[in-house]
Amino acid sequence: MRQLEHLQQFQMTLTALSPVFIGSGDRYQEDEYLFDPVRKMVSFVHKERFFRFLLEHDLIDRYEEFALFEKRKDLRKFLKSRCGVSDAQIRSFTGRPVSAADAIDDMHSFKEIQAFTRLPDGRAYVPGSSVKGCLRTVLLTDLLLRDDGLNRNSIRDGQAVKQLEHTYLNVLHCSKKPNDMANSIMRGISISDSAPIDENDMALCAKIDLFPNGEKSKVPVVRQCAAPDTVMKFCVTLDQSVLRDRLTVSDILAAIRNFDRFYQKTFHTKFFHSYAFDFPEPFVVLGGGSGYFGKNLVYPFYHDEHQKAVQEASQILSRRFPRHGHQMDPSIGISPHTEKLTRYDKLDYAFGFCKVELS
Repeated sequence: MRQLEHLQQFQMTLTALSPVFIGSGDRYQEDEYLFDPVRKMVSFVHKERFFRFLLEHDLIDRYEEFALFEKRKDLRKFLKSRCGVSDAQIRSFTGRPVSAADAIDDMHSFKEIQAFTRLPDGRAYVPGSSVKGCLRTVLLTDLLLRDDGLNRNSIRDGQAVKQLEHTYLNVLHCSKKPNDMANSIMRGISISDSAPIDENDMALCAKIDLFPNGEKSKVPVVRQCAAPDTVMKFCVTLDQSVLRDRLTVSDILAAIRNFDRFYQKTFHTKFFHSYAFDFPEPFVVLGGGSGYFGKNLVYPFYHDEHQKAVQEASQILSRRFPRHGHQMDPSIGISPHTEKLTRYDKLDYAFGFCKVELS
């Protein structure tokens, strides 16, 4: 750790234990990427360069016909076999290819691919805001678990959740309004973006639902992910002129360890499944697809009353997703009743697990 007057800076290193998905909100349709079945690689088109190429080579009409009427849209096959486009020409309007891993093959229909967060130059990265959001959930979970005097009547009301956040995080007294974000300890935490992630460390990962009885169901969703063993480094700055020692590096590490133990005890043990990795200490659960537990406070709120937490989560999810059968979750003993998995290098992984090192 480095001390610069009131600023404490340390490096947070996250090593992906499983595929990590940080979504940009963009999506690639099946006619916007090329799959190489021999190399098992996928290349994504740069739309502006691609349409300029189609215009220059008088291929717009052919491409429109392909996009509108072709049932199985294999863009690579269309360009090479029907348009005579060379590999060198393809490289002129695509980015560096990424591994298709176990997500896509040439025996099935291609799928929509959810894009990873990227810089303006196209390189993948993890925003510091994603890590800060993860850390916020970790801190709130830790505070809830350690508060023996909390009135644990109901967390169903969204306003009740916000009030919990204000109670635990808005403790700086910088403003007379209790709910003013100027009072939040999160204001004293800054986290940098990661360095760009090499495309060799990116892979495509399909979504699989795992049920408590061990059954699995494939979901037609594919995501660009940082692959297992990818290392992501962040500079974390604690501004003690704001925090006034209410939060230190030791506090953060202790909160992460407390979150980890609770996660394994409450959620992980409910699913009959062996992971492709051993849980280290400490770890965090980061990004999209990492599940309800890693982003919500219902279970730590009712940490001594598991079945009540299940009932509360079941009711919340039933209102939000009435067709997903969450009303039956209390009889199963966990809500939601699926864990989100993916398959990479012929092994099953849960999304978003990262080993944490602070230095």
